[in-house]
Order: sequence, then C-alpha cells, then structure tokens
Amino acid sequence: MRRVLLVPLALLLAACGTSDSTVESLADRIEADLNAEDGVSEVVVQHRADLDHEQRLTVTATVRDGGTADRALEIVKRDYWTGTGRTVDFRVRFADETGVELRKSDVRFELGDVVEMERRYGPRSEAGELDPGR
Repeated sequence: MRRVLLVPLALLLAACGTSDSTVESLADRIEADLNAEDGVSEVVVQHRADLDHEQRLTVTATVRDGGTADRALEIVKRDYWTGTGRTVDFRVRFADETGVELRKSDVRFELGDVVEMERRYGPRSEAGELDPGR
C-alpha cells in the first residue's frame, strides 16, 4: 500500500518542477556579464525555484571598489530588465577583496523605475511570465 501512495506522490512532485528556462538563461547571462566587467571577480549566481513558483537569484561577487560595485549592480538591473518579464526575487551582495560589504541590495522595479529603465534599455523583456502591470 505504501508503494501505491509513494508513486503518485513522486509523480506529483516531479510535475511541480517550477524552474523557468528564461530565469536560468538570465542567471547565466548575469554571470557572464559580471565576469567580463573589469574589477569584478569570484562571481557566483545561484538560481533556485521554489514549489510556490518563486524564482530566486542570489548574486555575489568580489569587486575592486564602490564604483565597480555600482556598475556591477547596474549590469544586474539591465540584464534583469532585458532578460525576463517574470518576477525574480534577487539578493545581490558585492564585497571588496577583504570581505567588506560594499553593496547589498534587492533588485526590484518600482513604478518610477519603468520610465528610466525603458529610456536606458528599451521595453521590458516579455520572455517568461509577465507580471500584470509589471
């Protein structure tokens, strides 16, 4: 009887795969773009998809200085804006070579950000699931 219950449960959990290929591609793009940036090293981008369909990216890197951290954060924002329309829960942390945290941020687009991001990078990507009203 136990096996009869375990098989449907295993199939149900397998069907609940919530990973989104556009977010996986976004993680790869962020990692590549940060690695290409002068003054940025030890880049780690981790993608996690939860059963509640939340997509989460954690981005950490070692940066040369505060200016480099600002540029790196802008790269993450640009790649997110142009890479997927889906909501992704971001955690970003940039530290210098001694481990001193220079920037720690969540990446979210507020209503006022839309005009500026569209001015800089064009319309938001429609890849993945668009959020109503973005």
